[in-house]
Amino acid sequence: MKITVEFEECLKDSPRFRATIEEVEGDVGELESKLDKLVKLCIGMIDAGKAYNTANKQFVNGIRELAASSTKDEVIESSLTTFAESLQEMINYHTVRPATFHLKQDMVVIYSWDLRKFKEAKKQFDKVSEEKEAALNKNAQAPRNKQHEVEEASNILTATRKCFRHIVLDYVLQINVLQSKRRSEILKSMLSFMYAHLTFFHQGYDLFSELQPLMKQLGGQVSLYPIDSRCTGTVVLMWWMWC
Repeated sequence: MKITVEFEECLKDSPRFRATIEEVEGDVGELESKLDKLVKLCIGMIDAGKAYNTANKQFVNGIRELAASSTKDEVIESSLTTFAESLQEMINYHTVRPATFHLKQDMVVIYSWDLRKFKEAKKQFDKVSEEKEAALNKNAQAPRNKQHEVEEASNILTATRKCFRHIVLDYVLQINVLQSKRRSEILKSMLSFMYAHLTFFHQGYDLFSELQPLMKQLGGQVSLYPIDSRCTGTVVLMWWMWC
């Protein structure tokens, strides 16, 4: 575990510890803001992805309808049907395990769980810090000629210090856990996201590699059509001139 705040330093409640705490709290606040923004962006990507998949499915259905209406031309019908199936397969790759959804879930876990525990610990720490400060002031202001008030103030201070040590240790633990998990969880989530993209593009590459021979064959045939049409036009023109 990455140690951001030393446990020994927190028990001393030294100025150095307070400065470190202030810096860490600012850093965590920025982390919370960035994670919140990323989660919202992920939600936007998921919604946009759903709209994209819906539009893609409609487009593929349009290709199928065009193929179905081209039964008199076997080349067009079979080619369009094959293309539609391949495009549908790509849509299926998108919808089986959307990487953005899992990234959002991972970010939400960090955002909602780990940060929530940190906030709860901080709230307790702030509360006990105020109580400790109040106990110190009361102990310092207790009239020395009134022994019972001095003893009462001293007992309150002792009890508050014990409570402070317990809570500050838990707070520092939450800080160190959060800072340690911050690196591992964020990188783990992003690696999963990137590998999901790698898998998607690899599947697409394999799919279109199988489709490539047909595409090349059709490309060769299509390149001959303008020649055929020009030859036909020449024959018609010669026939018209001869007539």
